[in-house]
Amino acid sequence: MAVCVRMGHKVLVAGDRSHSGKSTVSLGLLISLLEIGYPASELAYIKPATQCVSSTLTARFCESVGIASEHIGPLVFYRGFTREYLDGESGEQAESDRRLVRRCARAVEKIAKGKSITVIDGVGYPSVGAVVGCSSADLAVACAAPVLLVGKPGVGDAIDSFQLCARYFEAQRVPVLGAVFNKVPLNGYYGLEQCSRYVRKYMAATRPRQRVYGLLPKTEKLGTLAGEEACGLAFKHPPVPESAGPLTEEDREAIELVRGLFREHVQTKQLVEDLKAASARPSGWVRQLPMFPASQPEARRKQSQRRYSQ
Repeated sequence: MAVCVRMGHKVLVAGDRSHSGKSTVSLGLLISLLEIGYPASELAYIKPATQCVSSTLTARFCESVGIASEHIGPLVFYRGFTREYLDGESGEQAESDRRLVRRCARAVEKIAKGKSITVIDGVGYPSVGAVVGCSSADLAVACAAPVLLVGKPGVGDAIDSFQLCARYFEAQRVPVLGAVFNKVPLNGYYGLEQCSRYVRKYMAATRPRQRVYGLLPKTEKLGTLAGEEACGLAFKHPPVPESAGPLTEEDREAIELVRGLFREHVQTKQLVEDLKAASARPSGWVRQLPMFPASQPEARRKQSQRRYSQ
């Protein structure tokens, strides 16, 4: 598998499900990076694999401020794509696996050239695209991009979903930086303060390397952004438009809302520090997964047995 040349730092934004808010978090990160001093010329945004072939707010924002962007990448999961792929010969499928992830990796490498930070917007949940050998984990490996997960509100379900997704990446030794939990109610039993307390408590005790970079409160004004992740489904790979289009007044209001939410609730500077550290020393950010006893060396098998008998 081809690996992108290291040029600056890349972070892949992945969700624990479709419509988790990956594009909103990608947008917020780009806004925040500008605010903490990164010039637009040193930033890039790309969605190398997508189901959406329409203009998105994130792409329109990038164009408006001069951030290099590509929101319709080389791989489009148009209707019928998977069936066409599976109808091919097995040998052709194996080559397609390599070709698709190489094509996406090359697109990331091209746009990341000369940039300090490139935000890679994932598609769906982490294993979307695995059927064609180009899941978010495959792409993270090919592009040497640590992962930021976008999680759901709540406590138990939020943590369980984080674990499910984090382990998917860790199975391929991809560094998981941590999470931003999205759409959290401001008040109530599962309100922002309570969720923050318990999610952080769990992470500190069980996953001290991974951080909770923030919890974003639910707001109806941003409800339409999630829908853009699955908009404009096509029946073939469309031509890439010359422009994402101008910002509307509604766009500007949404951008200011995201800007305010990230200022108040997300630790962007800490995320950047961790991204640099994880890129420099990936092994320090990958959690060692327990193994089924019969598949591991004797010393590790006994250690694992002691761990689970305590």
